[in-house]
Amino acid sequence: MECVVLDEELLANIKSSDQEDEDEEEHMQVEGQMPPQDPTTEDMPFNGEDSDPLQETSTACNFPWVFDDGDVLITDVQLADVVLKREVTARPAIAKRGRGRPSSNPGTYTSSSGQIWSVIRDPQAVYEDLPILGQQACGKGPARSVSNAVEAWMLLFDDEMLRSLLRHANEEMRKRRSPTNAQRPLDVVEMRSFLGLVYLCGVFRNAQFSGPLDELWTLELGNAIFRASMTLTRFENISECLAGIGGMSEAQKLWQRLLINCRSYYGCSSWLTVDETPCSVANTRTTLCCDARTLYMANAVVSRQQRFPGKDVEQLICDFKTTGRNVTLGVRHLNPAQCEQMVQRQLSSLGMLEMASPDWPRQWPNETAVYSGASKLIPFDTEAVFVCGLSAQVDALQAYHSTSQACQQFYDLSQRYSTAFAMPASLESRSSPFLQLLHVVLNTAAVNAWILLRLSPKGDAAMEQRDFQRQLGLFLTQQRLQRRLQRTSTSTSLTMRLQICEILGQPSERLLTEAAGQAKLSDSVGVLTPDKMSLPQGVSLASRYGEKHRRCKPCARNKRGTKSRTRCQQCLSHRCGNHLISRCYECVGILAGQLPEGP
Repeated sequence: MECVVLDEELLANIKSSDQEDEDEEEHMQVEGQMPPQDPTTEDMPFNGEDSDPLQETSTACNFPWVFDDGDVLITDVQLADVVLKREVTARPAIAKRGRGRPSSNPGTYTSSSGQIWSVIRDPQAVYEDLPILGQQACGKGPARSVSNAVEAWMLLFDDEMLRSLLRHANEEMRKRRSPTNAQRPLDVVEMRSFLGLVYLCGVFRNAQFSGPLDELWTLELGNAIFRASMTLTRFENISECLAGIGGMSEAQKLWQRLLINCRSYYGCSSWLTVDETPCSVANTRTTLCCDARTLYMANAVVSRQQRFPGKDVEQLICDFKTTGRNVTLGVRHLNPAQCEQMVQRQLSSLGMLEMASPDWPRQWPNETAVYSGASKLIPFDTEAVFVCGLSAQVDALQAYHSTSQACQQFYDLSQRYSTAFAMPASLESRSSPFLQLLHVVLNTAAVNAWILLRLSPKGDAAMEQRDFQRQLGLFLTQQRLQRRLQRTSTSTSLTMRLQICEILGQPSERLLTEAAGQAKLSDSVGVLTPDKMSLPQGVSLASRYGEKHRRCKPCARNKRGTKSRTRCQQCLSHRCGNHLISRCYECVGILAGQLPEGP
């Protein structure tokens, strides 16, 4: 299946001048209907030229969003209270005259890192809240026109990745070749079928106490598609070859290629989340950047080295600078100094600041909000929600609760029908980084492709994840099933071919008719002509068995060298059982008086 790929020139000129004029008129109409802008954002130097030209700002979509933009906005009454509080706190305080030594300012707190927090926002400090842009999550380029599971999946796990995986598997298979273990090399069709079965294993073996892998190939408890696609031995051999590929470098190439495709075919919404998630690869850390509204994984970092969290954040948000989005940071990645820099790049941020953090204001009673430049701490139980650059129209606490778990939710989706359930029992106790990271790649590609298909106008927004992965597995095995169905060799039995017809939804009448005709031909050895129907007159029949074993002439021509005592009773030529026809006396026409006298 070929997917349409747009070149860079077409992507750059995808918006015509007429469309730009229409968009400008619509933008002027929308501005006339929008409420007055917040005073703190009037002079916001937002650079709209840096936004993605393929990013949609509003579209009709039935996608089941995790939350709507309106869920995190405050009401008009709450917004009026916020503006009133700002005006009150901006007024200079009236100095109170009294006796004795003047007391220090009780509303100022200093953190261990030296950052100063105050209950009153400094009116002299320059701080700006970013406007709400409302980017809408969407597929980009060919992702807008995908209509089935395999089309969406092949955008992310492309042909280059498939052929790279095939090349490494065949190299490992050649290394394992021996006189007693001669495995035929893989081709693209069989590798694609193997991946389809791996996805189906995640669908059928996702229970907590699932049975052994070989149950899927049994007649009693298994599924016909596993037996029809390949044998269990072949499946295990391919898995062992993939597990034998040493090192993480080749798996990292697949992972980086997947990240490029995931970033190329998807436009994120305004709400992003960066956090660390568990990783099935030993001694490896995984940090994800996910769209909080769709749970799409937009970027990720997988590394075995100890990295500074700030570097991970910089790498993950590199595609979104100057786009006005909000980034919710995990506890490990929250750094107020870095968040202040993100505001300069038109990115707001949210996060949970713990009391043990060096940026926590000492002796702060945790009752009222405190400010430090563009940053703000909002009390929440024994901790505080950190806000930096977020618009005053957004309920920071609600926004944090709606976005903070996006990375963990994506991880849960990827593990729900994980391809790791396809691991043979012989490999479960072995350390195989390549195969483990390959499962991470396959899980990520499946979840992201599922989201792309539901966002597509031609896709089904209500499709369940299990149905998507089941259809994906069936699609990937179809080509091999068609090949086995059309194969005329005896290796594919009639029963198996009938099962393949049932899996593919094809009629079996033609197959049964052909099988019946072949059965008639196989049961007969030839047609007798009228001149051979009876024996010539005066011919006497000799014994069927000769005195010695002699070579069968038809077999000698085929270089088989078969020797036999049986011979033709008429011409006395020795023939083996494959080249000798037996007929009874009645069929030949010999009368009872002509029979030889026996004992």
